[in-house]
Amino acid sequence: MRYAEAIHPRQQERDKFRALDMERVHGMAPPALVFEGGRRVWLSGDDAKGKFESVDGRSLDATAFSTFDTASLHAATGAPDIRFDLMNGESSSHRRGGEVATEIVVEIEGEADGRMKRSRRVLEFKYGTASLTGLSIVLCLASVLGLGERDPARPKLYLPELLSDSKWFLDELRSAGATISEDSK
Repeated sequence: MRYAEAIHPRQQERDKFRALDMERVHGMAPPALVFEGGRRVWLSGDDAKGKFESVDGRSLDATAFSTFDTASLHAATGAPDIRFDLMNGESSSHRRGGEVATEIVVEIEGEADGRMKRSRRVLEFKYGTASLTGLSIVLCLASVLGLGERDPARPKLYLPELLSDSKWFLDELRSAGATISEDSK
C-alpha cells in the first residue's frame, strides 16, 4: 500500500518559499517510518527518495515522510508494505487548465479472492493543502463535539480516523469541493 502524496503547487510566488521550507524540514526531520515486509523500517537520505505517479501520469520525485497515518494504516489493514510520500510540483488540475489543487493518491495492491488486485484512489482539492487541513480539523471537531445529530466523543485519546464515519467524512469533503475517484484493476 502506498499512501502518497500531497502535491503542493509551485507556480505561485509563495510556493517557492514553501518548497524551500519543505526541503529544510525534510533535512532536519527524523528518519521516515515505513513498513516493508510487515516490519518497521526507518528511512533517511537516499533510502527515503522515490518516485510516484501523479494524477496525470507524470513521474515525480518523492520523499518518504513520517505521519501517524503509516502506523494507523498498518494497524487497520495489516498490509505488509506501507509508505507515505510527499511531493512538490505543479498540480495536475492546474496543468489541465483548472485551479491549483492539492492531490492525494492512495495505491493499494494485494491479493483478494485468490487474485492480485490493484486500486488507485485520488482526492483532488482545489483550495489547497492548508484549506484541506483546516476542513479536516473542523470535521474532526464536529465529531468530537457531537454536532450534526451525533453523540459527542467520549473522553480519551483518538487518532482522527477513529472520530468519524469514513462515508460521512468523504461526503463532507465532496460537499466542500473535493473530487474523489477510483481506478481498480
